[in-house]
Amino acid sequence: MNRQDCLGLLAPKITEELVITNLGGVAREWYRLKERDGNLYQAYLGHATALGLGLALALPHRKVVSLDGDGSMLFDLTILPAIAEQSPANFIVIVLDNEAYEAPGGLPTFTAGATDLSGMAREAGIQNTMTVRQLSEFQEAIDEAFDTKQTSFITAKVELSTQRIPYTSMMGIENRFRFIRHIEKTENIQVIQPPTKVLPQDKMIRGI
Repeated sequence: MNRQDCLGLLAPKITEELVITNLGGVAREWYRLKERDGNLYQAYLGHATALGLGLALALPHRKVVSLDGDGSMLFDLTILPAIAEQSPANFIVIVLDNEAYEAPGGLPTFTAGATDLSGMAREAGIQNTMTVRQLSEFQEAIDEAFDTKQTSFITAKVELSTQRIPYTSMMGIENRFRFIRHIEKTENIQVIQPPTKVLPQDKMIRGI
């Protein structure tokens, strides 16, 4: 399967959902397909699914989708029992598994061998897990994930991408603030609190 084809099938299903991506090609490809304020791009290595879990628990009425990779997931496998323990009904984890660390040139990850991420998720206690290798299977898996009332963990076996989409200025601090402002607006809540103490102007200028 081609990773961009998978993301192309997912894109029409995303409306009010919050989407967190891992580092690298997934972030850039998702930005090009579905640029919106409800996306948080390039979470630190191993943090995309952890951030997604936190958001799913904080906003239980809203679907949260983690677009992760095999290298990133392997970096923090402790998130799997945490997901199983909390089991939020509104959380979808999609691991786009190309069996490689793409950024340093395609070095193989453990999933190129015997490691099965969906199997590990299942043994950790996540009930609705699956591995898909065809686009038709991927479509069925995401359709089920959006309809079900339990956490879904999908491993999509994809080819190693050779296309390099350039980074954009949106993949940084501005993206973080746009994402937070989007949550504040759509949830009618305040996420960023004002400072409790305002320094005098002269001290602010001097950096004291």
